[in-house]
Amino acid sequence: MKYFKIWIVLVLALIPAPVAADWMSLSTGAGQVQVTQISDPAASSAAAATGQAAFYGIIIKTDGTNNVTLNIYDNIAASGKKLVPTDIVVLGTARIWALSYSPAIKCLTGIYVSVSVAGGGTCTYQVLYDK
Repeated sequence: MKYFKIWIVLVLALIPAPVAADWMSLSTGAGQVQVTQISDPAASSAAAATGQAAFYGIIIKTDGTNNVTLNIYDNIAASGKKLVPTDIVVLGTARIWALSYSPAIKCLTGIYVSVSVAGGGTCTYQVLYDK
């Protein structure tokens, strides 16, 4: 019985304790990137940040059916320098899709997200950035 109790204590000691999730800490191959800002959820094209910023990435939630076309600009409107390749298409069946950069992309004017959804569908997105 004595060895059984020791065995139970050892097994319990090896069970990892729950850790509070830090959803603003992006894991990368080089470690973690601490992001200090995340935009409010948006469902249409909009400026996520104005002025100088560091663009770390974007998280998109699709409606589960319709494809989302995405363009991200260093601007406060849908024009100027693009931060990502032109017309990224996120499959609607992806449900949750993320794009991240480490190191971040430096933006001088702001971060503008232009989003359109095929078939009249819907999506929401949040931008991860630092000011």
